[in-house]
Amino acid sequence: MSDDSAGASVDRVTEVSSTGWLSSIVGSFIGALVGFAMVVASCALLYWNEGRGVAAYTALEAGSHQVVEAGADPAGTAGLVHVTGPVAVQTPARDPVFGVGGNGAVRLRRGVEMYQWQEHQTQETHRNTGGSTTTETTYTYSQDWADHLIDSSRFHVANGHQNPPMPVPPATFDGGGPTIGAYKLDPGMVSQLTDWTAVAVPDGVAAPAGYQRVGDTLVRAHDPAAATVGDVRVAFSQIAPQVFSMVAAASSGVLTPYRGQNGVTIALAAPGSVSAAELFKEKEHEEGVMTWVLRGAGFVVMLIGLMLIARPLAVVVSVLPFLETIADAGVFLMALAVAVPLTLVVIAVAWFAHRPLLAGGLIAAAVVALVAFRLMAPGRRKTA
Repeated sequence: MSDDSAGASVDRVTEVSSTGWLSSIVGSFIGALVGFAMVVASCALLYWNEGRGVAAYTALEAGSHQVVEAGADPAGTAGLVHVTGPVAVQTPARDPVFGVGGNGAVRLRRGVEMYQWQEHQTQETHRNTGGSTTTETTYTYSQDWADHLIDSSRFHVANGHQNPPMPVPPATFDGGGPTIGAYKLDPGMVSQLTDWTAVAVPDGVAAPAGYQRVGDTLVRAHDPAAATVGDVRVAFSQIAPQVFSMVAAASSGVLTPYRGQNGVTIALAAPGSVSAAELFKEKEHEEGVMTWVLRGAGFVVMLIGLMLIARPLAVVVSVLPFLETIADAGVFLMALAVAVPLTLVVIAVAWFAHRPLLAGGLIAAAVVALVAFRLMAPGRRKTA
């Protein structure tokens, strides 16, 4: 272990560790078990994601045909409705700690940042002749603003890098008696209002002792021009009274999230005058993006898991370092050749349960991918 300084505040530490060939083999087999669990988890994620995506699309498609324009009489309106009107509250949102709020604010959000120690880790591993490995792990420490408490007790070198507790947490406050036009809003619909805009701290605000107004924020610091660990700055944003458009369930003059027959909740909101069709289209787009993001995440987890499963093969031949490089490339190609068709097959199986008409095409794509990988294999090309 090498330190850049001998004092209590160490900003850079490098540790060097060695692992023998046999230990590497044992570790690779343990990693293979982890890899197997990752493959199982990725299959479960991919299957669940397809069901989630289909359920969301089905609910939104059905909702887009069921929604009606809200009637003038809230008491006589029921079902899935589209409402456009001014959103207001009877009691403006206010932060009870800092006294910021009012002015008709529908929602108020307190953002808190604290200047803290942060740990960064880098690692380099070198393969030695004979199969052993040498790993250099470097920990560096810097100070910066963060919007959450960083647990310095988990630092590799905690001494000299302690972060104090945050004096106040971030928080969101909602005004009382929210309405949209003639309809009342329940908390589930208020939470859909996320068109935040920054709001300056007003002059003369009764902030807690130790805080001072600096620009649009409140700051607690010995010297606002030179931040030190433990300094805090607080900023605010709000949802101002304005026109919103919503799709929700109406019952007895109250708008609540709509729960479809398949259990999916529909609660749509956007600032301005937006048609129901546009609200549904935007939500369908968001669900489509989420489906593809989770597909990608499932594929990556599966690929890493398969690489861990095949990793012992690379370690076995790592007595000569250049052989391990070749073996690592082979492990990646093998994992990729299995991950692509296996991902497609898992998605296809999920589609058989949720989209049976499209599943056949996906299985065909998986077969084509598998055949293509086999044709590109080095051994196949040599015998051709």
